[in-house]
Amino acid sequence: MKKKDFLEYDEKIKKLKKVVDDLCERIKRGELTLGEAKTKASVLRLKAKELIPEQMEKFDLIYGSRLKRLIQQFLVKRNPKDS
Repeated sequence: MKKKDFLEYDEKIKKLKKVVDDLCERIKRGELTLGEAKTKASVLRLKAKELIPEQMEKFDLIYGSRLKRLIQQFLVKRNPKDS
């Protein structure tokens, strides 16, 4: 991988990580409904697929499972009737 390509890839990963971290914080603070959180997580996955299509397995393992866990922990358990 050329240095320029690596820097572009690194920048994409940093942006994606920031968006995931922001969404995780919003979930933990209870700023989103269960439906909103699931929708935002799905949209974020689609965006990741555009940015890093070759890394989706890693995205799902790391960020997908993290988002699912937080949604379960902070939204479903608080509002089980909404799930």
